[in-house]
Amino acid sequence: MNSTLSETPPYAPVLIKLLQGVVYSDDNPYWDQLQSYLTPVSEYFGKIGLRVQNYETQGFAYLEQPDPDPDDPPAERLPRLVIRHRLSFKATIFYVLLREQLRQFDASDEIGRLVLSMEELRDLLQPYLPEGNNEVKFHIEVKALVNKTVRETGFLKKLTGDDDNYEVCPIIKAKIDAEMLERLTQKLEDYADDFSDPDD
Repeated sequence: MNSTLSETPPYAPVLIKLLQGVVYSDDNPYWDQLQSYLTPVSEYFGKIGLRVQNYETQGFAYLEQPDPDPDDPPAERLPRLVIRHRLSFKATIFYVLLREQLRQFDASDEIGRLVLSMEELRDLLQPYLPEGNNEVKFHIEVKALVNKTVRETGFLKKLTGDDDNYEVCPIIKAKIDAEMLERLTQKLEDYADDFSDPDD
């Protein structure tokens, strides 16, 4: 037992943390461990087909699993660490809206973090998820979408001790780049126009 413990590398905690999800610059001691041992951590995960995406200046890191080579026989393809699920239309709308908010924030003179209240999140979604005559149902739907985003993607993080405000996390910029944002934003604008057209 002692022999096994002595072989545990000093960066073992950050290995486990990365397997759990995103590591942010305020996640200490994990962030400092990652920056200090980036090479051996990357080599460790590389042996099992994973890449460490380390955005040091932006303050976050995560694991990425490349798509398998279609020419490889099925028996040689690695199973996915995280099973991919097709995004719902509502989730796609929400993520694009959050990404656009962060783009506008980065382009402004604001400093610090982008924090949005639940009311602001509802206002973002209202044109795409019209509440009709059931405001309560709309609020429940938005709350469920926010909770799912916090739990499954890390695009939002609830502020400690605050049930009403959420930080838009920078990892969303790595998942939705500028080109994808432009393409999806145009689709949402077309959808909003079609939805608001009284002739439809």
